[in-house]
Amino acid sequence: MAQPLYTGQVRTVGESMARSTTEAQAFKIFMDEPVELGGLNGAPSPLDFILAAHAGCLNYMTFFIARELGIPVTGTDITVQGALNPAKFAGTRLDVRAGYQSLTATIHVRGGATPEQLARLLAEVETRCPVSDNLAHATPIHLSMKAA
Repeated sequence: MAQPLYTGQVRTVGESMARSTTEAQAFKIFMDEPVELGGLNGAPSPLDFILAAHAGCLNYMTFFIARELGIPVTGTDITVQGALNPAKFAGTRLDVRAGYQSLTATIHVRGGATPEQLARLLAEVETRCPVSDNLAHATPIHLSMKAA
């Protein structure tokens, strides 16, 4: 198996059921939940960060691939929306997914690209975006829990 070129790692410290602080490289990310889920609504929720990570990766890949293909892109405006049924994580229904049921992303591209160029760019972004890949395909997750 080939050695990965990038290994990501974060560390999160939980301050309460709903609030946590994550260290990612030299940055701190704060997460919270809405009041109705036991939080103070003081920061985006972990689910919001999934949407943000997807939008950020789509933005990067749009610019990166457009430059590679010689397609004019001067800016993007990306909306990512997800719908979920909270019944599973609430423990009231175990027959539904705990996470998003689906995601819809719309990338508005500025720069004068033709419809043909946009179609080619979209096809490349769809197949090459790492966050899209992680969200669309099962990624093995190995959880463990230890006493501190």
